[in-house]
Amino acid sequence: MTRREAFLHYVRHGGAPVCSPQIGSGAGFDTRLAGKRNVWETTLEDTLSAAARFDILPLINVGIVDLGECDSRLRWRAVEERQEGERRFLQEELQTPFGTLTRTMMTDPRGGYLTRHPVETEDDLSALEYYVEVALEADLAPVEAHIRAVNAMVGESGALDAQWAMQPYELLCMPSTKDTALLVHDCPERAVRLMERIVQLDDRLMDAVAAAGADFVFLGGPAKEMISPKYYRSYLVPFSQQVTELAHAKGLLVYSHICSPIEPFLSLGFYNQMGIDLFETLSPPPVGNVVSLADAMTKLDPAICTRGNLGLDVLLEADAGTVRKGVFRILEETQGRKHMVAASDYLLYDVPEENIHAMAAAVREWNGG
Repeated sequence: MTRREAFLHYVRHGGAPVCSPQIGSGAGFDTRLAGKRNVWETTLEDTLSAAARFDILPLINVGIVDLGECDSRLRWRAVEERQEGERRFLQEELQTPFGTLTRTMMTDPRGGYLTRHPVETEDDLSALEYYVEVALEADLAPVEAHIRAVNAMVGESGALDAQWAMQPYELLCMPSTKDTALLVHDCPERAVRLMERIVQLDDRLMDAVAAAGADFVFLGGPAKEMISPKYYRSYLVPFSQQVTELAHAKGLLVYSHICSPIEPFLSLGFYNQMGIDLFETLSPPPVGNVVSLADAMTKLDPAICTRGNLGLDVLLEADAGTVRKGVFRILEETQGRKHMVAASDYLLYDVPEENIHAMAAAVREWNGG
């Protein structure tokens, strides 16, 4: 089987343990291997080249095009760019009939994040609703064309995951996680109306990426420090079920990555109910808050394939012998389950290359190779 076929087969059926460290997604490991300093310079070719260096089964994560490429009414306009040392700031605006949305992105050599989210208060929700309604009418051909081109580049070298803010509760990630919780609390009827329309948008977007050859779509889920169990019961579980049913009907698998505390949601069974096919990570302290990997496995549906769990603290600082011991511990705790040996999160810029080779070697040794 090709690497792509082997990854998909393992997620669906399991088998002998495999190694699948998370490379890409702006974490920087592939940036350094490409000889680059700035994460924002990383290309898909860099990610594919990095993954090809190791005896692993990769999952290649790519975003869809900005929806402004699909309808000019959704096109953001740059209004300010400035440099502060190694940090770059870009402020953009989106004009709508219901007001102007503003976002500010900060990037530095190791990554980037929004320092201002477009939706901050209830007054911004009308503009967000307008955005969703326009997106529902947009020509999504650019989305399909982009994923089709990426799919051709990835080929059989790994499985392909297409990402956007698909989780209806996250409201297209227009507000911060904290502000999302507040807005949903203060405006529940309006928030539900938005989530229902986002499910319809997800349906259209999944048609586009499925037609282009994607294998997975990405389903987010805020962790324990962000929201309460009530939000999961009321919004994340029921809306996730709708989205994942649509994904499965289109032949897509569903991937979820949460690299922070997931208890008590794990013990409450929420992840078992959401329709997830591939879930990461079940990390004990200091990375996460599960009791242990073995304990977490007793609470997760065995039909769900899991991925992790070697701590980035180990991969950053340990020697190959310590990595081997860590891999063997993971394999001992996951015997009989569909579990891909990987890290507790995406590989950071400074992770030594030899420790990823050591991870893969330990899995081969366990399998008798």
